[in-house]
Amino acid sequence: MSARKDFSQYQGPSQEWEQFMNEDPPPRVDAAIPATTIRQLTNELRVQISDKELGNNGLVYKVDWRDFSIPTRDGQDIVARVYRPREAVTGLAPPVYLYFHGGGYLTGNIETEDAGCIRLAYHARIIVVSINYRHTPEFKHPTQVNDAWDAFEWLDANVTRIGGNPSRVIIGGISAGGGLAAYVTLRQHRLAQSTPRRLGLQVRGHVLCIPWLIHPDNHPFASVPTSSIQQNIDAPMLPNSMLRLFTDLLGAEDPTDPALNTALAGDDEVVGLPKTSILIAGQDPLRDEALLYSEKVPTKVHIFPGLPHGFRRFARLSASSIWDQELVESFSWILSEDETSSFTSVQT
Repeated sequence: MSARKDFSQYQGPSQEWEQFMNEDPPPRVDAAIPATTIRQLTNELRVQISDKELGNNGLVYKVDWRDFSIPTRDGQDIVARVYRPREAVTGLAPPVYLYFHGGGYLTGNIETEDAGCIRLAYHARIIVVSINYRHTPEFKHPTQVNDAWDAFEWLDANVTRIGGNPSRVIIGGISAGGGLAAYVTLRQHRLAQSTPRRLGLQVRGHVLCIPWLIHPDNHPFASVPTSSIQQNIDAPMLPNSMLRLFTDLLGAEDPTDPALNTALAGDDEVVGLPKTSILIAGQDPLRDEALLYSEKVPTKVHIFPGLPHGFRRFARLSASSIWDQELVESFSWILSEDETSSFTSVQT
C-alpha cells in the first residue's frame, strides 16, 4: 500500500468510544449461531432502538408514511415505505431520497429504519423512500442488486404519484445498503449517458454511510497490515468473523463482479458522476474502500476517527448527534449549486 492509500491514521482512538466501551459495551454477536437467529435477534434490537428514539423525540407525529408494493423482475414483490414531512414547503414538490438499509444483506427491514427515516424526512424536508430488498440466506446475489435497480425503476415511474420532485432525487444507504446505492447510482449514470431520455429522474447525488463497496475477496489491500481490514479483524460491531459470514451468505460466485466492487470502478466509468457525501467510521473494516471511492468523485467526506461501524445506533454518543447534523447537511450540499469537495475529520 502506498502512502497515499494508507488511511491507518483514522483508526483512532476515540476517547468517547473507549469510555463507552468501559461503561456499557455493546453485546457481541456470535457468528457461529444460525444466520436466521442472528437476523431475528438483531432486528428485534434495532426495532427497540428505533421505537425508543421515536418515543423520545416525538417526530412520529410530524411525518406521514405509507407502504407501497414494488414488483420485481422474478415475479415477486418487495415493500417500499414512503415518509413525507407534514410541513413540506408549500407549493413545491420535495426532493426524494431513495434509501437502502444496512445489515450485511442479512439483517434490517422496514421497521428497523423507521426512526432514521422519520428523522431525516423531518429535518431535511425530503421524501424518504425506504426499500425492503430481499435478504440472505434465503436470497443470494444478485437478488439484492436486482431489487435495488427494480426499486429505482419503480421510483422513476411513480415519483409524481408519491408527490416527489423528479429533478431532485438523491440515492443513498448505509453499510450494505450504501453498496446498493453506489451500484444504482453508477448504473443509472451509465444509462443516462447512453440513453438520456429513457429515465425521467434526475439524480443530483448520492449519500453513502459506512458503505460496503468492495467484495472482501477482491480487496486490493486486504493483506496489508495497515489496511482497515487488518486493523479491524476483531473490531467491535463488525469484526472479521461477521464480515466473513455476511460475505459467505451473499454467495457471489464471482468476487470481482462490478456490482459488488463500485469502489474499484475505472476513472472513465465515474467521470461525470453526481456529487457524493460519504460518512465513514475510522475503526471500521470498510473504512478504506469508502476513502478509495471518495478519491474518484466530487465528494464531501466526513470521517469519525476511532469510532466503529454502526456507532450511530448509540444515541448517547455525542458523535451520533454530529453524524445526524452532517447527514442533513449532506442533502443541503447535494441540492445546492456548490461543487466544492471537502474532508472533515470529526474528533470525539
